[in-house]
Amino acid sequence: TSKGTRFLTKTIFIAAGVGAFQPRPLKLGGLEKFDNTQLFYRVAAPSRFAGKRVVIVGGGDSALDWALYFVEHETHRALSVTLIHRRDSFQAAPATVSKVKALCERGEMAFLVGQVTDFEETGERLSAVEVTSPDEEKRLVPADVLLVFFGLSPRLGPIADWGLDIERKQLLVDTEKFSTNVPGIFAVGDINTYP
Repeated sequence: TSKGTRFLTKTIFIAAGVGAFQPRPLKLGGLEKFDNTQLFYRVAAPSRFAGKRVVIVGGGDSALDWALYFVEHETHRALSVTLIHRRDSFQAAPATVSKVKALCERGEMAFLVGQVTDFEETGERLSAVEVTSPDEEKRLVPADVLLVFFGLSPRLGPIADWGLDIERKQLLVDTEKFSTNVPGIFAVGDINTYP
């Protein structure tokens, strides 16, 4: 301008995927108070679980691989391992499924068909989980540690709070210019919906 004032135009470009992947939680009221002390959605330090009663919930590769690990690993062996899955078939590598079934047949670990529907605590510590079978039979399983492997789901994070039009966790854009509904904000990548 004639008086030396400069005007800055702010433009934001979002170049992203569908978000950061977060573990799907076990939705059971009150259980979250055990997060990262007795309830885990990933294993960062296997040595923490040695000598413990480990209950693993899930039917995919992660659940079965960790079950095998805590039964077979010499140094990090659990006191007991119980695998819980909503059905008696798994979505894991066939060789892993065979190993798990063999360990269950030999009594080296346990497998229950059902879902975790409640929990017990003793002295503000998780002490057991209640498993409800498909025929509504309830069983209490002692637990020092609960590992949950329900898979991952994408989370947009703070972008979700920017006032942008979102459809099924993706940003709506004008694909000619890749502009969002907010002037000055553009987006490209898997974060967008496309026709």
